[in-house]
Amino acid sequence: MKKHLLSAHGVVVEKGIGKIQAEVVRQLEQLHLQAKAAGQADAFDCQVLQSQLNQTVINEALLTLIVVRNLPFAIVEWPEFHTLCQALNSQSEGVITTAHSTITNKLKGCWTNHKDVVRRDLQSAISNIHISLDIWTSPNHHLLLAICAHYTTHLLKRQKALLALRTVAGHSGQNQFNVLLPVLQDYGVIRKLGAIVADNASPNNTLCEIIEDHMLLEEAREWRAKHWRIRCIGHIINLAVQAFLFADVMDIEELESYDKKEQQGDTRDEEARRIKFRLMGPLGQMHNIVIHIRGSTSRIVEFLELASRLIPLDNRTRWNSWDLMLAVALELRPAIEKYCQNHESELQDDELTPEDWRRLRAIQDFLEPFQTATLYTEGDCAAIDRVLFTMDVLIKHFKLSLVSKISF
Repeated sequence: MKKHLLSAHGVVVEKGIGKIQAEVVRQLEQLHLQAKAAGQADAFDCQVLQSQLNQTVINEALLTLIVVRNLPFAIVEWPEFHTLCQALNSQSEGVITTAHSTITNKLKGCWTNHKDVVRRDLQSAISNIHISLDIWTSPNHHLLLAICAHYTTHLLKRQKALLALRTVAGHSGQNQFNVLLPVLQDYGVIRKLGAIVADNASPNNTLCEIIEDHMLLEEAREWRAKHWRIRCIGHIINLAVQAFLFADVMDIEELESYDKKEQQGDTRDEEARRIKFRLMGPLGQMHNIVIHIRGSTSRIVEFLELASRLIPLDNRTRWNSWDLMLAVALELRPAIEKYCQNHESELQDDELTPEDWRRLRAIQDFLEPFQTATLYTEGDCAAIDRVLFTMDVLIKHFKLSLVSKISF
């Protein structure tokens, strides 16, 4: 009856309390009244609050908070943090550590426990264990190799897991292999190794050739590098769109040098850079406008008064950041035009005409399927199809200089 009322009429019938539970509640209320009358209510309340504290659950939640949100271990030494915890439960005093060194030890134990879970999951997988890897330089200048596993569990669920993030001596295939092999052996999946997914860098070819030799000599298993080496679609998309955006204007190394100089606060040759970006047409002019807006605090405030938000600054070597910049700029066209009028003497060479705005819209429409594919999720195969079609067109017409025909 309750199910029918809910599905057919949208009426929710609350479940009534049973006779036994009603009696339990009555007795608890009676006990609380008796304790209060005897002056023992505080002790009774403390007992109830303490019963809600689970040390294991609290430790796991605390460690998750620190790791996922990248918080300092010293959070447990902040009086404000403990004030919040005790406001939620006055009996939490002493349950949460006040020494940051304790967090280090607890994290090691937590890591070991979770690693064992991942190891069992990998070893019971019904598929090969496919590995994606990439080298990344951390903010504190460590060269790190990230190793991720992709597999199908025994419950027929596709799963992925970060297996390791370890320092590596260099970018060479041998250096990567020296880090990858112990990780695969540690998880006990060396014989279940499937594809290696990585970018187009030649050291990744070398890595797969080394794996092929190792498999044949040490594991007596045929693992063909040419068959199992898969190039990262995200990297391929990035290269294809960079060729579209920057063809015949500047190369990636030059763009990276501009980013590096900007991070170092090097403003030399700034005018030369602006001139170089203008060679890209309206897209480069928009870049120069955004740089001008962000050039001083007063300009930022002025533009915020016009548009209520800033235009994201492109990361020059990441094409999808250009797409984001375009998407926002097209929405804020009236504010940008007003700003350019206010600074006509400085931005006269970058001022955008109606035809320029039309071209920017065309570029943004062109980039949209690539952006969707980069954020690819299950069920969005249409985006991949559009990207493959567009890439096919680019390849077929490259000799006809498609980029120059678009004249953006």
